[in-house]
Amino acid sequence: MNTTINVNKKSFVLPISALLLTASLVGCAGIGTNDPQAADYNSELGIRYLQQGRLKLANEKLLKSLEQNPNSAQSNHYFALLQERLKQPKKAITYFEKAIRIAPKDPELRNNYGSFLCKNNRPKIAVKQFLTAIKDPLYSTPEFAYTNAGICLRKVNPANPEAEKYFRLALKKRSSFPSALLEMAKIYKDRQNYAKAQAFMLRYEKVGKSSPDALKLCTIINEKINDYAKASSCRTALLRLFPSSPEAEKMSENL
Repeated sequence: MNTTINVNKKSFVLPISALLLTASLVGCAGIGTNDPQAADYNSELGIRYLQQGRLKLANEKLLKSLEQNPNSAQSNHYFALLQERLKQPKKAITYFEKAIRIAPKDPELRNNYGSFLCKNNRPKIAVKQFLTAIKDPLYSTPEFAYTNAGICLRKVNPANPEAEKYFRLALKKRSSFPSALLEMAKIYKDRQNYAKAQAFMLRYEKVGKSSPDALKLCTIINEKINDYAKASSCRTALLRLFPSSPEAEKMSENL
């Protein structure tokens, strides 16, 4: 189950703006504790390294930032995301909760914490986090939280009608949001309404990336509507692009 994590700075999905390095800021970087300016600098570097998958460097810089300013909501937030990547869920919870105590109204933080909770089998609590994020009128990407709320509701009950409501609200905010389009295709596939599932799948293909999940769904839907050429194309792409994925391995067994 994949939730849609909102992780730039504000969210990783959007690029971090270029760091502006001034002589005075670089000079501050080595100063000890209680140095918010240096902490912000190291936090920005840590976020960038996390974004790039350079986890050791991200750990170094985010730890340094927390030494310099333990009450930085941003540093606690992204250190929590790092702990999630490092498969340290207890540490991740500690830092997520500290970040929320510092910045309880931060919608990106609430969305990311909800995503973490949902992936760690606490979907009901996760949905509360997503709904808190959505309530913020200044939240610029509510489609993430709406989609995540729907995904978590389907994790508890795949037929939950509230899930579709949230996916449609996400698409009302952004009609081309790939994750919500893919989830709607899954809903109609589950209902055996393959024509509608295909309509959402075609919309997804215009804006979304190839993934094992999407290519498997494409294969199933097109087989059901007897478009065997398209089904074969999706199956071939899945086996070629993601040969080690569980979806590809399962499909190989069924050939």
